Amino acid sequence: MLLSSSLLLSALLTLQGAPDTIPLFASDEPVEVTLEADFAAIRRDHSDDPEERPARVLLPSGDTLEAQLRPRGDFRRDPAYCSFPPLRLNLKKEGTDGTVFAGQDKLKVVVPCHPERDSYEEYVLREYLLYRVYALVTDAAFRVRLARVTFSDAFGHDDPFTRWGFFIESDEALAARVGGQALDIPEGKVVRSDLLHPQSSTRVAVFQYMIGNTDWADARVHNVAILAVAGRIVPVPYDFDFAGAVETPYAVPAPNTPITSVRQRFYQGWCWPGLDTEGVLRPFREARPKVEELYRGFPYLSDRTRDETLEYFAQFFDNIATADQAQRRLFRDCRKVG
Repeated sequence: MLLSSSLLLSALLTLQGAPDTIPLFASDEPVEVTLEADFAAIRRDHSDDPEERPARVLLPSGDTLEAQLRPRGDFRRDPAYCSFPPLRLNLKKEGTDGTVFAGQDKLKVVVPCHPERDSYEEYVLREYLLYRVYALVTDAAFRVRLARVTFSDAFGHDDPFTRWGFFIESDEALAARVGGQALDIPEGKVVRSDLLHPQSSTRVAVFQYMIGNTDWADARVHNVAILAVAGRIVPVPYDFDFAGAVETPYAVPAPNTPITSVRQRFYQGWCWPGLDTEGVLRPFREARPKVEELYRGFPYLSDRTRDETLEYFAQFFDNIATADQAQRRLFRDCRKVG
């Protein structure tokens, strides 16, 4: 169903930006937390409208925050693929003052798909780094905070376990930070492609090509948040577990693409007449040293994964080294706007 123009027009407002969200996203140092909830019930909840269940967030400082917790997402909630779902944490703001979660409300929590398997922790770390890579290219990117999370079942059904995870900035906080408005557009609705901001839409497509991800769509609102900024629709990507740069065992290319492996790349952006593609590509080229520094300075990846990922990115940077290269490798596959 096509999203009505009246709804879009009423939401296309230029808003005043808000100060940077602090303190949760003010540091890249991992935060330690314990999440306590009925995880047995959360794992069993495969309904279309998952129930929020009481939870507590325990901090090393001794603070205890009251919250609600529920599973989120689609694919990773399927027990055929994952034994533990991604989560949405709903904090009570009034109890967060003076803690690392001060001012926070609703947060996505990314956790290992199979916490019982050591290898799945590294997939979480790979996905976390991709959020930080995109933030090197644009401010219109979700901020993330790495966390060492202990999961404690409130009823003692399972033994506590500790794994890497990360928190993702809310859509509303991101929108306020960049001076826009978050639009609540569910999957199944369609945004007219000609209402998308051409440069922002192309930037997302180039990034998804960089990381080898075809599991997204801006006009069909799949794995992107939709913001209204300065009168245009700005997509912001999230959920990168199907990317070649993460390479989870369950990842496959989108069925409408001519590739057979997520390590292959395929460009899914739009053909924008008159777009300054160099203006889109330049920030990626300029970010290359920072991307390499990010991976080389991140101590939690294996050396093999770090080196393989940087080699994978080097292929992308070769593909966009010149305008001619980018045209041959990326933009020739663009889709007609309309």
